Amino acid sequence: MDSELLVNALEGVFALVTLGTIGYIIAALQWAGNETRILLPRIITNISLPPYLMYTIMKHFQRDRIIELLHGILPPLISVAITFVLALCIAKIFRVQRVHFGLFCACIANSNTIFIGIPVNIAIFGESAMPYVLLYYMASTVFFWTIGQYSILTDSKNKSIISYKNITFSKIISPPLMGFITGVIFTAIGVELPDFAENVIQNLGSMTTPLAMIFIGISMYDIGLRNINVNKDIVLVIIGRMLLAPMIMFFISKLFNLQDSMSHVFIVQSSLPVMMQAAILSAYYNADSHFGSQAVAYTTILSIVFIPILIAILTRLS
Repeated sequence: MDSELLVNALEGVFALVTLGTIGYIIAALQWAGNETRILLPRIITNISLPPYLMYTIMKHFQRDRIIELLHGILPPLISVAITFVLALCIAKIFRVQRVHFGLFCACIANSNTIFIGIPVNIAIFGESAMPYVLLYYMASTVFFWTIGQYSILTDSKNKSIISYKNITFSKIISPPLMGFITGVIFTAIGVELPDFAENVIQNLGSMTTPLAMIFIGISMYDIGLRNINVNKDIVLVIIGRMLLAPMIMFFISKLFNLQDSMSHVFIVQSSLPVMMQAAILSAYYNADSHFGSQAVAYTTILSIVFIPILIAILTRLS
């Protein structure tokens, strides 16, 4: 990594901020109704992203590298699990409010690996980073929709629903993850897509980044930046999500002796803002959704400054 990568990071983050600002303005002008807020994430998650992920795997990995690719899921999974355990310790030591104790831990452990992770990593490292982005996404998704979901469930004001039976395991098998798995299978058995199919997939995939950032901008407007208040627990989430998590991923990368390209993508993925689904689930389970929204808003705003700083640090360490 060199100074050119830092410039790419700055330019990439600025471009993403611009797209997000457009989304914020669209919401402020009342151009985006409730239907738009529902439609955008559905288009991204179900239409543009799955075929794009499938094609990316087929494009960047040969059959003989599939096993190597799948081995790469273990480091981020271990990193997320360790981060969650340390978040539990932090929550107990600093007496995090019980009303959002589980949500606090989930916010620190899980990052926004898709809506922000994909555009950020492509802007910094290029499309060659996509397989590693997906590995981290796969590990984070499995953890969030099992341990993370249950921890948020324990915050619910309706104690009767707190049961392992209420964990939505079907969420693990999401359309993006199925796109990833399909790409791995097709690569392993040597399937080649016809030219017209590649063109369709590329056109669909090109919508992912702009739509994701516009949706983030709309979401930031909905959260309402004027209503955000700083408190101890929010500060701890920011420190845990943006400092502790990437530090743990850094040491795990060294322990597993990962190649620089994979390691750097994993570290960036681990430093991203709080996963938006954490705030959504907290509302769904009648927990402290206000705290979840604040965590998403603050870490998203601060990532504008923090990501270039992280890239500068990685540049010096390389």
